[in-house]
Amino acid sequence: MLKSRMEYGAMSAKVLTLYGRLLKDEDWRRLYDCKTAGDVYSFLRSHPGWSTAMSALPPSPTPQMLELTIDKALFADFEKLYNFSGLADKEYFKFFIHKLEYEYILSALVERNPGEVSPRSASITEFMQAHSSVDLDALAQAKNFAAVLAAVKGSIYEKPLSEMRPDPATGMPSYWEAGVLLENTYFKAMFSFLTKRYKGSGTKQLREMIGTEADLLNIISIIRLQRSFPASLEKAEDLLIPVSYRLKPDFCHALENARSETEAFELLRRSPFASSFENADPGNLEALYYRTMDRLCRKLVKPAEPDIGVPQAYLILKELECKKLMRVVETIGFGLDPKTLV
Repeated sequence: MLKSRMEYGAMSAKVLTLYGRLLKDEDWRRLYDCKTAGDVYSFLRSHPGWSTAMSALPPSPTPQMLELTIDKALFADFEKLYNFSGLADKEYFKFFIHKLEYEYILSALVERNPGEVSPRSASITEFMQAHSSVDLDALAQAKNFAAVLAAVKGSIYEKPLSEMRPDPATGMPSYWEAGVLLENTYFKAMFSFLTKRYKGSGTKQLREMIGTEADLLNIISIIRLQRSFPASLEKAEDLLIPVSYRLKPDFCHALENARSETEAFELLRRSPFASSFENADPGNLEALYYRTMDRLCRKLVKPAEPDIGVPQAYLILKELECKKLMRVVETIGFGLDPKTLV
């Protein structure tokens, strides 16, 4: 108990300060009433959790400027917590960088016009460049798959990507297949690290958060396959994240074999995630994911004794907040009401 407080007490105090600045329900209600990107900017500019980030923007920022600033805010908080952590925890925190790496890789695989760089490149920070095992600058400039492979050399993604075959028409591998491969590689590597190499405190809490996330993403993948690609259910095992936490293989098989979406949801209401699916809207699976992860991380960010789970829980909450803000900005940009899509 004393050791835990000595190792993580200061970190926990810092996290709780950051946690107190997250957007509250009333803040979201006001954001959902915004009509323009300028309205979002004005609100965030006056919010204690976002005023510093927004102060770098001009008075009338474009939606793209807002999205870039939101993206960077997550990196800024991660950098603070990384620099505050011990050696064992820094090894674990590298997986936060690995997760961002596969998002940047996916962005680089999108077909672009000659001379155009990856749209995510503007959010790359010096800290990211210094700590990433991927050459992020080279990745942003990559014009073909060979250049992408050269940029990821030495990373956890080098081997799986090198086994993909590009489409002769585009010169790039399937975006969808690459997304599945990169996500699976990330989760498999993280769970292997937690099981075999991590020496810090709070492994149980880390496994609960990462395992729950993997379970939820697998559930969403199965439901989407049933809706749009039922023929692909036969190879679902190859498409799902190879991590089983609360969902056991037999249950996943039963879910894959459900005769309808209604039957699938009935199974889920009898699963370890029953409370999440009790009144779930089948048309908004992302909201279900957000609510479940939000509820779990708000519990783990304030434990009886501090551990590495505290900063991890906060970073997930911050990431969820940033993604929700992105969707608000995007829906307003399309002339839609944020309340209907977020």
